[in-house]
Amino acid sequence: MRLKSFQAKSMQEALKQVKDMLGDDAIIVSSREEDSGWVRVTAAVEQMPEKTAPKEPPAGFDEETVIEMITDTMLKHRVPGAVSEKIISVASIYAQNDPRKTLSRALEKVFSFSGIAKKANKPLILVGPPGAGKTLMTAKLAAEAVMDGKKPAIITTDIARAGGVEQLTAFLDIMKLPLYQAEEAKTLQQVLATVKGADRVIIDTGGLNPFDPQEMKSLARLMGVTEMNAALVIPAGMDAEETAEIAQTFEILGVSQLIPTRLDFARRIGGILSAAEKAGLMLGESSRTPQVASGITHMTPDILAEILMPHVPAAAEAKNKKGAA
Repeated sequence: MRLKSFQAKSMQEALKQVKDMLGDDAIIVSSREEDSGWVRVTAAVEQMPEKTAPKEPPAGFDEETVIEMITDTMLKHRVPGAVSEKIISVASIYAQNDPRKTLSRALEKVFSFSGIAKKANKPLILVGPPGAGKTLMTAKLAAEAVMDGKKPAIITTDIARAGGVEQLTAFLDIMKLPLYQAEEAKTLQQVLATVKGADRVIIDTGGLNPFDPQEMKSLARLMGVTEMNAALVIPAGMDAEETAEIAQTFEILGVSQLIPTRLDFARRIGGILSAAEKAGLMLGESSRTPQVASGITHMTPDILAEILMPHVPAAAEAKNKKGAA
């Protein structure tokens, strides 16, 4: 698919440009009025008409092509229009001949990147819907702490789920770490007092329905026993609007970070971008592998850009290919 942006003094003039350049088969992807009063329209077509196909730039990519590639990436990942427009607008300001670097710079400006798992000043509580991967992420964070030479304390409130305690115990036995259990807020407060000297405290919780007021009240009571860092664990690949609504619900309780899981097989991560942007959550730790040891990826703008555009060559690679041809 080929994308191109047009600017004109009116929508009618912009649509005429779209038709003249891309033909009758063009699809309008987005449109907005700039602060200047001009209209900006982004359109797509399956294949550029032969007579208007752009020539290859002499080295790397020209800025217009870079923005088209980023726009195409947003479409492929099903990033909602408002979030996509923000990323593309920032990318347009910092556009250079390397699409991935341009996208990375835009992501750096739009999102916050700061992991909280290694901050030992407060316990870290992992929350999220059922099946998000909280228990596995707890084990990964414990393994990372051990490899950092730390002595973490691991607590679970996921007592009711069949196999939940057994699964986490199996992971921790390998690292010779005990598992503390706390079914409700009062018990959690007692356990936290017991492990006060630990280098890091990580709390695994049971999956809950973010749209059930009673379940959210139970979580609020757990989070209220002391000051905590809270992270929402959510799998990549979910519907973007659904993911954003879930994130906004947890943000009300004081969740400040988003931990995406299953990035190794999700092909569309628009939901992660939507959730982080709309709920104002930081991106830090994430999971791109089922392995416990070395199983955490610390998200940066460069890494996120690589996940979004895995097959896009850098400008230098493009230049070398052209030279070889």
